Amino acid sequence: MVTSCKLQPRPPSGTKEILVSNHADFDHDHLGHLLMDKRLAVPNFQRPYSWDHNNIEEFWEDLQRARESGSYFMGTIVLANDASNQSRQLVIDGQQRITTAAILFVAIRNRLNDLGKTQAASDVGSKHLADYILVEERSELKLSLGPDDEVAYRKLVEEEDDISIGAIYDSYVQLKEYVDRLAPSKDDYKNLIALTSFLDSGVQVLLAIAPGLSEAYVIFETLNDRGADLTTADLLKNYLFSSAGSDSIDYVQAVWTRVNSRFEKSDDFVKFLRHEYMSRHGRVTSRGLYKALQADIGRSPREVRRYLEGVEDALTRYLAFKEPDSSYWSSIPEDVRDSLLAFRRFQFESSMPLLLSAFSNWKQINAVRFVDRVAAWSIRAWVVDNIGGGAAEKAFCDAAVAVSKGDAKSVEDVYGYLRNIVPDDVEFKQALKGLGSISTTRAKYILAMIERVYRIECGESIEAAPDWSSKSVTVEHIMAKSLGRSRFDNDGDFEEFKGIRNRLQNYTLLERALNSSLEDKSFIEKRSAYSESKFRITKRVALYEGWTIRDSKSYGDWLADMAAKAWPVK
Repeated sequence: MVTSCKLQPRPPSGTKEILVSNHADFDHDHLGHLLMDKRLAVPNFQRPYSWDHNNIEEFWEDLQRARESGSYFMGTIVLANDASNQSRQLVIDGQQRITTAAILFVAIRNRLNDLGKTQAASDVGSKHLADYILVEERSELKLSLGPDDEVAYRKLVEEEDDISIGAIYDSYVQLKEYVDRLAPSKDDYKNLIALTSFLDSGVQVLLAIAPGLSEAYVIFETLNDRGADLTTADLLKNYLFSSAGSDSIDYVQAVWTRVNSRFEKSDDFVKFLRHEYMSRHGRVTSRGLYKALQADIGRSPREVRRYLEGVEDALTRYLAFKEPDSSYWSSIPEDVRDSLLAFRRFQFESSMPLLLSAFSNWKQINAVRFVDRVAAWSIRAWVVDNIGGGAAEKAFCDAAVAVSKGDAKSVEDVYGYLRNIVPDDVEFKQALKGLGSISTTRAKYILAMIERVYRIECGESIEAAPDWSSKSVTVEHIMAKSLGRSRFDNDGDFEEFKGIRNRLQNYTLLERALNSSLEDKSFIEKRSAYSESKFRITKRVALYEGWTIRDSKSYGDWLADMAAKAWPVK
């Protein structure tokens, strides 16, 4: 039974601790009793069940060691009363532990049935898993999970065969294996009864029950304020929910669920939150993000709503930057769409706050054209290896803040903040000529942008150019990368070739239909195919009478000159 001692832990200091003692009931309870005595529900906005093999193994081993000593403390469980359903309480902290305990009861029940102990199995099911409602002729689960887990869990409880693969089922399989070992024969069934009793009376928890969600998240944040391993997303969610107030909690919950659901990984969600913050306030480290957001948002429900409105607004643009084919860009020029591809192919993250700021503060037409400039600066910085460090991120963030505050109103103004990381033509061309091995994906993009500017120089329309992004277009090694020593006059030339075979100066664009027949042929044999290509740069390569290391260097010089035109500084 529950020991209602109304514990009031001594608060270290501060407002949050006072709120905990004023608005929460603290009781001792036992893990099994939570499922017996209460109706629990995991809110839809909580993360799905995620315990893996190692978590389950540790949980089981802890149980076995604790059974020898007779007691096991499993920490604090935080619940909140549900205003919309007074018969249930919401699980705010302890979801993984409670769900795992419920899955273990399923495994125990099923093993008892396997051993022919049907009455004992029925008792476990009715006490810990589900009640049968006679009037409605249906079972009501004692624990209700979120949408990602509910179907699999219900099928487990109701003993359906077509259980989908997932964390819920994986944990069941592992726990069922442990339970089977604990009771390998009918004579051992009492081991399962003893384990059930231990879960009901030996596995202790400190139960904190809050009158509502806001109060529950104050408790959760306070209890975990002393070094728990929580993600920034967890901490921020708790902060927003605890600050929302009763009038805004539904809104906060709905927005959080919508935004969080757009990211498969928590790290990607946090990356977005960080970029959004930096677009307004400047650079902050991942470690410092939560504290920075606390200071930015404040504690009032009005400020919480304001922050979430801004986040949701920024999300649409952020995801569009990640996906150039998004309907968000349906009316933009083709050259801008090509520039958007640069951010995906080169994984430019440093410039994201600047783009978010420009699209939030400038007219749409100006912001769209600005994409070209940011892509050009990023490409230039990448070529000279200036894009990946903290200095580049700070420069882009400083520019973003200037745009946000109205201090930078033009491309020229923004460039002033980036001058130190964006190379001039001389430095850029020199670095491009010395660029080492490059993936064909990135090479394809660079060559395509050079093709575009070369066509313009030749007086041709870029709209008439072939679709370079198509799978029917490949990156051709002008000197086949598989060439052996025998194809060269001396060892020196062969060594030079090995150094350039996967560099830009040995690449061109070629239609797959033409490429498939070339294989490892000599340049002379390839020339006719190159001349048939619809790509201008490839036709230019076909004008060479032969192809030596010297020719590749000459071609590399030309590519560098054209690249400076493809990505101008201003």
